[in-house]
Amino acid sequence: MNELLHLYRETLPVIEAVFDFLESRLGRVILTVLILFMATFINRFMHWRLAVKKTADPSGDLRATWVRRRNMVWVTAVLLILALWSNQITGFLISLAAIGGALLVVSKEFILCVWGALIISLNKSLKIGSTIEIGQYTGQLVNTGFVSFELAEIGPSKKQTGRLLQLPNSLIFQWPLKNLSAYGAYGIHLIDFHFDRRVNIQRAENLVLKLANEAGKHWILEAERHFTHLENSHFVDLPKAQPEVFWNSVDEKCLRMTLRLGCPLNKRGQLEKAVVKRFWVEYLEHAVDPNTQAQD
Repeated sequence: MNELLHLYRETLPVIEAVFDFLESRLGRVILTVLILFMATFINRFMHWRLAVKKTADPSGDLRATWVRRRNMVWVTAVLLILALWSNQITGFLISLAAIGGALLVVSKEFILCVWGALIISLNKSLKIGSTIEIGQYTGQLVNTGFVSFELAEIGPSKKQTGRLLQLPNSLIFQWPLKNLSAYGAYGIHLIDFHFDRRVNIQRAENLVLKLANEAGKHWILEAERHFTHLENSHFVDLPKAQPEVFWNSVDEKCLRMTLRLGCPLNKRGQLEKAVVKRFWVEYLEHAVDPNTQAQD
């Protein structure tokens, strides 16, 4: 016991010197660099683990976990740095108060981005891998951050273009955010056909229903069971997966026929291409009125 007390008395000046050094400005700078280095190292390590596990589990859950943990690491690092420099920060609070009002006006876009990041992170229906549409942009959500989010762009053909879109989070306050994968692996897909008013409505409707049933015969029943399960578990009414046709008038010269059916999200482009191509080929081949004008 005496030896421990003697060792404590000998090391106490060294410990006090270390703490005094860490409380100095140079010590805080060194600690700040160490915190940033550790945060970067942890994120790199988690990214490496994601790359290792990706072969065994290629789903989006691994990336979603990594993005969530990466953001948590950086939030923790920022909070530690703020706590480390709290004494210096407190001294500037009064002088910064006057500037704060002006910054709120100037940095409105930044505040909206941060607020948008909070909304995205708290939205349980949005996750990495979700297919979303916001304004004129459609894509698969691959990354989220404090200021922006990234989408793997999906073009008008419902196929990925290979481009990565980086969009500010503030866009969710400008345009409605549509979650196209809110129903899971299956979704409701709409295909529009435009006709002259002299169109044979019944023949066009029968033909497109026949083609839709043929194209979706491998998954329509499974999609119907999937939607029924969602209705029972989430207490909502969802459209039927079976193909349905709706007509409406665009203007005095044009009618629009809309085909609605359930399909896997990753087969929307393939389905639309197959149905549209076969429809126009067969419809125009058997057109009664050769002057009928039709467009998709």
